[in-house]
Amino acid sequence: MEAQIVEIHPANLLRIAANMQTDGCRLVQILCTRVAEGFELTYSFDSDYTLVNVRCIVPEDESITSITSQYWYAFVWENEIHDLFGLKVDFILPEVDYKGNFYHLENKTPWYDFNAKSAPQAMKVNIRSGLGLDASVKPAAEAKPAEASKPVEQPKQAQEVGGAQNG
Repeated sequence: MEAQIVEIHPANLLRIAANMQTDGCRLVQILCTRVAEGFELTYSFDSDYTLVNVRCIVPEDESITSITSQYWYAFVWENEIHDLFGLKVDFILPEVDYKGNFYHLENKTPWYDFNAKSAPQAMKVNIRSGLGLDASVKPAAEAKPAEASKPVEQPKQAQEVGGAQNG
């Protein structure tokens, strides 16, 4: 399996997602994490055992455009990112935009201020059965602070994904 990471500007996300969809790629996942500059989003697409990770940084005071017009099932990740991180996702298809109510949370946007290096203790997410999830974030009883690990260098590709670049 081949894998690559492609850095993009957030404004190009919808166009790239449309190209991926046209090329027959499936959306595998959307990952969000906090970074000093705001939010780092990684959209993973797969086709014929080639994984393309499209990555962008969204500043704290900005938003990202939904890709539900290309991959309707992206609504799960996009609503989750909105609820847990507080990142505004513009233009989620109306019938699947939960407007901040995808999860029943004890505290709104619990990971907005999350910083792994300064986290005092591990967090535990409680899931309840029934209609919806209760992802109330509560401190774990006997958690130890996470040890900082050295970041692993990832190969980066300078060009953007599009058109007939799969294969």
